[in-house]
Amino acid sequence: MEQAGGVADQWRGEVEATLVATPAAEAWPHLASFCSIHRYMPGIDTCERVAGEDGLPGCVRYLTTFGATGEVALWAREELLELDDTARRIRYTVLDNNMGFGRYVATLQLLEIDGDGEEEACKISWGYDCEPVKGMNKERLVGILDVSVKGIAKKIEETLRAAACA
Repeated sequence: MEQAGGVADQWRGEVEATLVATPAAEAWPHLASFCSIHRYMPGIDTCERVAGEDGLPGCVRYLTTFGATGEVALWAREELLELDDTARRIRYTVLDNNMGFGRYVATLQLLEIDGDGEEEACKISWGYDCEPVKGMNKERLVGILDVSVKGIAKKIEETLRAAACA
């Protein structure tokens, strides 16, 4: 369906998750490692760099999720468009996939939150701008992204806690 001006329908929005008592500076290296997302994002079993250098625009990663019998069930190739350490922001696009995505650009940003004076906190904002996804409504996409960003936040916090106890 076309909107005024000839632009196809687009889905845009954002989801976010708070990392309580986690300073943004401590969380950022985990979020910024483009080819290590499988360590933090629920449902991603593997992530490997297939082109370029991790952390530099043009880097391409290949993500997979395995099915019950061990076969690759879902996959995507994604390209890093921007990694800004100062703004603590990553932007990437999906190049190819078997999940129904056409044009999809994501922006993940780590933002500081004013704490209660004792502990610093931060939040991950995951913005998306995409064509409608085949076989999915916008509410389902938002639900998947919401679970994903909350899972990433939880795993980063667990990783930092484990490192502090080691």
